[in-house]
Formats: sequence, C-alpha cells, structure tokens
Amino acid sequence: MKTVHAISGRPHAAPAFTLVEVLICALLLVLGFIALVAAFGHDTVITQRGEEVALGTFLADEVQTQAYQMTLANVIALDGITYNPAMLSTGATGDYNQWSQHISVTPVSATDLNAQVAPGGAQAARMTVEVRLRGKPVVTQTYYAFDMQGVPFTDSGG
Repeated sequence: MKTVHAISGRPHAAPAFTLVEVLICALLLVLGFIALVAAFGHDTVITQRGEEVALGTFLADEVQTQAYQMTLANVIALDGITYNPAMLSTGATGDYNQWSQHISVTPVSATDLNAQVAPGGAQAARMTVEVRLRGKPVVTQTYYAFDMQGVPFTDSGG
C-alpha cells in the first residue's frame, strides 16, 4: 500500500519491518529458547543429585542404627568393613546393588573426642561412613559411639 507524503507529495511505502529486524527478533527468540532448554536440563541434574544425597544419608544412617545396637568393641571391629551392595540395619540389601558403605572407626577418648586411644581401653569411637554410588563418593557422615556399660539408666521416669 502506497501513501503520499504530506509535505513532499511523493508516494512512499507504508511503515513495515525490514528483513534485518525480523532476523534479529528470530535470533533473540532462539537464544531465549536455548537458555530455557539448558535451564530445564540443569534442574534435572540438581534434582537427581539431591535424591542421591538423600538416599546416601539414609544408607549412612542405616550403618549408624546397626552400630548403636552393638557393643563398643563390636563397633570398633567394623573398622575397614565395606558393605557392597549397601546393607540396611535389618541386614537386608534391598535394591542397592550400585551403592556401597565404607566404614572407618577410630577409638577416641570419651572426654576428648579428638584424642585417639588404643582400642582396648577405648570408651568411645568415631565412626565415619562413606556412601558411594557406582564407586563415586556421595555422602560422608561421622557418628560417635560410647561404651554405655555401667552407666545407670532407669525406665521409671523418676
């Protein structure tokens, strides 16, 4: 559609988008779409990592639960043990074939948890559980166990 210019009286084309403007707009849309796709991919990775850490923490806590049902001497004997596949505190392995739990135990003083002592005279132990997925570390948790033999407890509530 042609119109006549009011001052010059010459005909000129109606205002429209040029090809360059359309190409720049298309480029910006494509870049925005690529950024959106990349954000969704990153979100998926973060979600999966969060699930792995949650399950790894659960599996480390399962070793802790198992250890807290043992005497201190038996906890110290766990040093160097690896459960592969990972084991639950009930002794079942469930569906954790790609998971493993690596346990290291250090006998420590009950009054100074940083002071290492001989295993025979230990009244406490620091237990570190490293949980791995397909051989890669996911979570490392540290727990303490104490020799509760001779400590008076009462269930009477008084």
